Amino acid sequence: MKKTFKTIGIIATMGIMLASAYLLGTTQAETITEIQTVTETREVIPDGYIPLHDDIVDMNTIVDFSATEYGLQLYFEDGSGYFWER
Repeated sequence: MKKTFKTIGIIATMGIMLASAYLLGTTQAETITEIQTVTETREVIPDGYIPLHDDIVDMNTIVDFSATEYGLQLYFEDGSGYFWER
């Protein structure tokens, strides 16, 4: 008799759990949609493009260099140079 009540209890518990899981899975929350407007303009720079400012050296134009204990001297195609002090 105890075994029968235990089996019925287990079956009832599993049935309640299955029904609760199904109801929980089919319940959907309300979807909230936010609309944002863009007020900032950004400059688009192509890949591989590096602007040559005063603090950037184009390494493709270097033809030679010399390193000393005081710094590095770079020589460019056009005959100019750049010295980087240590």
